[in-house]
Amino acid sequence: MIEILTLSVTGIFVGFIAGLFGIGGGLIIVPVVTYLLIHLHGMNHQLAFATGIGSSMISIIFTGSVATFFNYKNKNLNTLYFKKHIGPLMAGSFIGGMLVIYGNYYYLKVFFVFYCFFAAIKLLTKINLLKPIYCFPEKIIGIIFGLISSLVGIGGGTLYVPYLVTQKLNIRESVSSASMLGVVIAISTLLCFFMNNLFIHPITNNFKSIFDYGYIYVPSLIFLTLPSLLSIYFSTKLLITMNEITIKRSFALLLIIIGCLSFVNL
Repeated sequence: MIEILTLSVTGIFVGFIAGLFGIGGGLIIVPVVTYLLIHLHGMNHQLAFATGIGSSMISIIFTGSVATFFNYKNKNLNTLYFKKHIGPLMAGSFIGGMLVIYGNYYYLKVFFVFYCFFAAIKLLTKINLLKPIYCFPEKIIGIIFGLISSLVGIGGGTLYVPYLVTQKLNIRESVSSASMLGVVIAISTLLCFFMNNLFIHPITNNFKSIFDYGYIYVPSLIFLTLPSLLSIYFSTKLLITMNEITIKRSFALLLIIIGCLSFVNL
């Protein structure tokens, strides 16, 4: 019961921030699912983290798609950078997925924590350490953003929203574009997981369903993803009324809280 309640509350919150900030909620889903699998089910850390990533990605596909639909209805959608980045983004996400499977759990977790603080500081202080990357060709930027996103199990909103703002898109168009690109990241990462478990490490006794191939925790799909879809509608409506400064500050505060909680559980 505690697990179901935790997943449901997380799902409602994830749906809210998916529409408001253009992120799939991975920065919340990954630590929550990983924690539950380790402490309630005794799963080893490496597999629990990979399952947290996979569960986050399947949720991002749903929340990102629904958020994109509502942003389209609210006329906030801009598809220019989606068309430019879809190919490189898929390549980078696929590579990141392989690193999640074969990388060291401790270093992956440290990277997750530092990424949360880095993104928050960038929003609050306008210090952008990624600014030199913005001069790279669009394809290189897409690969880098896809790689980072899949490593921490996010939809790329914390990377793409600030970047798209520098490309003269307003905050609402940046958020809507990030939602679309997040779906691409999620599909590519899950494709990596499925292909690895199908062809590199064929089915074993630990793989009992199609969801296992993608490192997807089924209860999170039911009790987290589905409730999240209910709250996306309201957050996309709120996006229209909020000013840009409020959105950025709220986004940064959220990242700081997540980073602190993740650091405590290293």
